Amino acid sequence: MRKAIFFILVAIFAAAGLMTQMAIAQEQPPAKAAAAATEQRWHGVITHINEKMSTIDVLKGNVTKVIHYDSSTKWTEVNKPAEMSAFKEGSEVICIITANKKGVYHAVRIDLRSPRS
Repeated sequence: MRKAIFFILVAIFAAAGLMTQMAIAQEQPPAKAAAAATEQRWHGVITHINEKMSTIDVLKGNVTKVIHYDSSTKWTEVNKPAEMSAFKEGSEVICIITANKKGVYHAVRIDLRSPRS
């Protein structure tokens, strides 16, 4: 009798666990969260600006990323709107970027940071 009750309880807990896993697997993340998951943050110093190719090279440590920008890129200075002309070589920036399948980085937003004293 005790063995039967034990196996029934094990079966109930196993079924409850399986149902919970299935419910979690069916939940879809919100679209905004999925888009944010593909964005990356790159904080560094501008080493080169190529206006003809619409790219900037941003150095972080000893790694440089070539980041493409276009008319949809938001240019900000300490989180407030700014003009692209304020961005110069040697400026510290934080770039919110996305990467395509080929590994090309596109800037969603480029934020100019004031130099630290």
